[in-house]
Amino acid sequence: MNLITENYPQLATAFMPQIKMFVLFFGGMVVASSTLEAAHRPGTYTRMVFGLFAIAFVCMWFFIVFGGGVAELTYGPYFVRFDMSMIIYIVMVGLSLKGLLVVSTFCDFKDHERERVRKMRLEHMEKKARASRPLPTPQSRSASFAAMKSTEFEVTADDDIEHAGSMPARPVASGMKVCAVCGAEAPIKDYVCRNCGEWFHSDSQE
Repeated sequence: MNLITENYPQLATAFMPQIKMFVLFFGGMVVASSTLEAAHRPGTYTRMVFGLFAIAFVCMWFFIVFGGGVAELTYGPYFVRFDMSMIIYIVMVGLSLKGLLVVSTFCDFKDHERERVRKMRLEHMEKKARASRPLPTPQSRSASFAAMKSTEFEVTADDDIEHAGSMPARPVASGMKVCAVCGAEAPIKDYVCRNCGEWFHSDSQE
């Protein structure tokens, strides 16, 4: 801006007298709106509103920088007028199309954000309910232990427990072998168990 205003004083636009102030103002608004848009989660109304504001400020900044598309140049006896308003409007329409992306992002994440907010409210209510419950006092704890019957905790002595002997061995037909691993029977001539593949020992014959 300084190079243009100082080196080309003969160039005049609709906003040239106060163009520095306009550029700084709308540029700052673009930065502030974009920052607030990024600070909120997708799917919230505040993010969508700040996103649309940022696009509007970008269009205004672009319109002011180019003087609305109309510029006048005076050089000695010559006077030239440039009219690029249609080009500026077409570019602004292209910039404003980003608003569709902002609205589409809001629609895609709206249900997800509502579900997240609902879960947070339920968790907050549960924490509040747990915090409001009265804590048990030492007197109530001792009373609850005293109310228990002593017979509920009686344990019989080890001598009263009878030892159950091992289960009787299963009778095996004569002339058969018994696998020591799986207990399957096999003919006397087999050397390997057909069930698990274990080798028979010499003492496995019954």
